[in-house]
Amino acid sequence: MSGATTVALPPDIRTGSALTTHGLSFQHGREVTLTYPDLHLPAGAQLTITGPSGTGKTTLLHLLAGLLRPTTGEVRFGPTLVSAPQEGLREAFRRTQVGYVFQDFHLMPGLSALENVELGLRVAGTAQPHAKAKAALERLDLGKRLHHAPHQLSTGERQRVALARAVAHSPGLLLVDEPTAHLDRSRAGAALDLLCETADQLGATLIVVTHDPLVAGAFAQRIELGELGLGDKQ
Repeated sequence: MSGATTVALPPDIRTGSALTTHGLSFQHGREVTLTYPDLHLPAGAQLTITGPSGTGKTTLLHLLAGLLRPTTGEVRFGPTLVSAPQEGLREAFRRTQVGYVFQDFHLMPGLSALENVELGLRVAGTAQPHAKAKAALERLDLGKRLHHAPHQLSTGERQRVALARAVAHSPGLLLVDEPTAHLDRSRAGAALDLLCETADQLGATLIVVTHDPLVAGAFAQRIELGELGLGDKQ
């Protein structure tokens, strides 16, 4: 199936890199091919991606982050060809330009909140990782929890540590998978506000995958993969 549909958002007053995709598809095995619309998102855009299970929402995030290469088509972030065949180029892009908040947070259990964020900065090659990790956690009201391990933190606190790790290096692209999956209603709204405010502060493009109507309804721009004929099984 063709992914010719184009989703374009209005130009944004902030400067930065636009995210564009063209002709994007990804094949799972021999029988399932996921096709996606062309995206043209200016810097600072905020977008939710919804749709039934199996339509390739998380796969799309992985393609945008350079964690996967598309079967066809390309992904560009500013001048960078994110879908380049060279893994080294994609890895450098992820380290410097992408903040990814995974659904299950992926925190290191043997490290403190501060050490988790600092480790991410060290991997990214960021200067002054300790000071920047501390500052990122303090901005998210975790200044008194710096030395607590993940098992000593609430679900909401672990999520904030994961967000701090994702944004501490000031990425231009913030990708978030199911941000309210582990939260009750009262905490879900606070988590959503935090994501949007953090992206605004960075001037980063924010793309959120969700099944949650609360999250989908909070964004002016949304694409529904099922509505666009994506995730077709061939």
